[in-house]
Amino acid sequence: MSAPRRLLTGLVAVLALALTACGGAGAGRAAGGEPDPEAVLRYAFVQSTSTFDPHRSGNAWDMVNLRLVYDQLLREDPDGNIVPMLATGYEFLEEGRVLALTLRDDVVFHDGTPFDSAAVKANLDRARTLEGGTLAGALRAIESVEAPDPTSVRITLNAPGGNLPALFTERHGSMISPAAFANPDLDQNPVGSGMFTLVEHIPGQISRYTRAEGYWDPDAVRVAGVDVLVQTSSPTRLNMLLSGQVDMTYLDPSTQDQAVAAGLNVEPSQSTTIFRMTMNTGSPPFDDIRVRQAMEHAVDRQAIVDGVFFGIGEPVAQLIPPGHWAYDPAVAADSPEHGYDPARARALLAEAGYPNGLDFDMLIPALDDHRTVAEAVLPMLAEVGIRARTQVVEPATTPATFFGRQEGDAYIGAQAPFTDPSNQYESNLTGQFTNPWNTTSPEFTQAWDDSLRGDTREARLPAVHRMIEAEKGLLRQFGIFAAQPPSVWTDAVLFPDGYRPAYAATFRGVAISR
Repeated sequence: MSAPRRLLTGLVAVLALALTACGGAGAGRAAGGEPDPEAVLRYAFVQSTSTFDPHRSGNAWDMVNLRLVYDQLLREDPDGNIVPMLATGYEFLEEGRVLALTLRDDVVFHDGTPFDSAAVKANLDRARTLEGGTLAGALRAIESVEAPDPTSVRITLNAPGGNLPALFTERHGSMISPAAFANPDLDQNPVGSGMFTLVEHIPGQISRYTRAEGYWDPDAVRVAGVDVLVQTSSPTRLNMLLSGQVDMTYLDPSTQDQAVAAGLNVEPSQSTTIFRMTMNTGSPPFDDIRVRQAMEHAVDRQAIVDGVFFGIGEPVAQLIPPGHWAYDPAVAADSPEHGYDPARARALLAEAGYPNGLDFDMLIPALDDHRTVAEAVLPMLAEVGIRARTQVVEPATTPATFFGRQEGDAYIGAQAPFTDPSNQYESNLTGQFTNPWNTTSPEFTQAWDDSLRGDTREARLPAVHRMIEAEKGLLRQFGIFAAQPPSVWTDAVLFPDGYRPAYAATFRGVAISR
């Protein structure tokens, strides 16, 4: 067990730590105290889970809470590798037409129901067919699921499914007790096989968890419970740390220097989150791609990273962060095709019939970091003649407002961490909730389909890059920067070897010292 690493200086040290975090996991951390198995770990996050039924969750941020009560078939390690969890292994067979899983034989759900291949089949069948469910589209490649013996699962595919192992690390692979499927309160009272059980949930305030006795991986559970408190304000979360109300959180970069000065531990979060601009392509003015291109050329991404986020983050023109295996260097934020160019933005507006600029309605989710990005972007847009009328909206309802009710012409958002690059780009297909205007192209659709072919990342990479490049011809949205907000914690927190604090926090193996 190793204790956290402390930042002793300001921004330069933070950036140095960002580089260190890309190297050996846990590098540079000093020894800490002994864990207290009766302690409660308290974490402050910016939102409640939308539901405790993973098959109904449309928000990947829900996994901060869902991972506490549910196990997944597979798990992603701190280096991004897919490793065993409930499944001890997986293999593509018959030229990729079958995905075979082998399972643990020592897992029991919290209600006493055994975990076995029949439970996996039941979960995958429910996730694919549940009325009102959110995962059927992502699991569309599954034709059928068989359980030939208690520890073997055979998934027959009707389309390429190279993304399925990654999906099985998230909601799609979260295993619910089949005996609880019919529970009318499953969305509020989860029944999984995870490290903890839920004992209290007050939406918008707190979720409390207690240790699940007899958990199959005892080294993963180092505390008696976890409290996830909800607080949207970064300065307030910092004050909660300083006053001893919580042990861990993440902050906006604007408050990180205060955390460093207070002697707290600070480190850039492991993250695949991209702040992006999304536009309504179904009606003027953004039904014209030249206007969307003008919007992209109007935004000075580097200025936002340097001036607003203190150099923490990376400018991007795509929806994949630098350093990720799928990142496409051909789609660069500083390239003439996608980079900051106000003169080009004005010329494009004139070509599109807006020589005097235009006005549009922009939604801003009511979160500190989203407001901060918006405050930086708005004058950049105005400089080229793109004038925004702003409306602040509740974060949890932003997708329903923009895509469902189609209110607003554009919005700035930050997607939750993704499990596979295909997830980032799936919204450019037809029939998606997040693409009600069905803006796509044959080139993109073919590239997206091809990106799922192959059972290794190396085999998939050329098609993934074609998908990323084809999406720039649609430009429903564009990346602004890859976010790495600082994770912050007190000296009481003990991390397991290899642990990296994440934007979407995980608590496996985390302890509190005596």
